[in-house]
Amino acid sequence: MDKKEVKDCWKNPNLLSSLRHAFNGIRHILNHHYNARLIFLFFIFAILLGFYLRISNLELFVLGVAMMVVFIAEVINTIIEDMVNLITREFHPQVKIIKDVAAGVVLVAIAFSLVLGYCVFMKRIIIVWKNSGVRPAFLSSM
Repeated sequence: MDKKEVKDCWKNPNLLSSLRHAFNGIRHILNHHYNARLIFLFFIFAILLGFYLRISNLELFVLGVAMMVVFIAEVINTIIEDMVNLITREFHPQVKIIKDVAAGVVLVAIAFSLVLGYCVFMKRIIIVWKNSGVRPAFLSSM
C-alpha cells in the first residue's frame, strides 16, 4: 500500500459520510462514558429548568454555551485519556500529569458553568420558593 492509499483510507468520501462518523462519535461517548452522559443529562435538566423558570433567550444562550464548554472539555479529556492509554498502560509520572491536567480543564469548565447557572437561576428559584409558601428544610430552623 503506497502513502496515498494509506492517506485516503481515512478520508470521508462525502459530507454525509463525515456527518455519520461525527454522530457515531457522539453516540459512542454518550454510550460508553459515564461522565459525558451525566454532563448531557445536566445540560437537558438546565435547559428544561430554564424553560420552566422562563429565563430570557440571552440567559438560555449563555447556559447553552456554558454547558457546551463543559461537554467539549469532557470530550477532549476522554480523547486525551484514550490516546494515552493506547500509547502505554504502564504508570508514568508524566502520563499522570497529562491526565490530571485534562481532568482539571473539565473541572474548571464545570466551575465556570456552575457560577453562570447560579447567576441565572438563583434569583428565580428564590422567587418560586417564596411564592409557593414552601420553605426548604435547610431554612426551616432559621
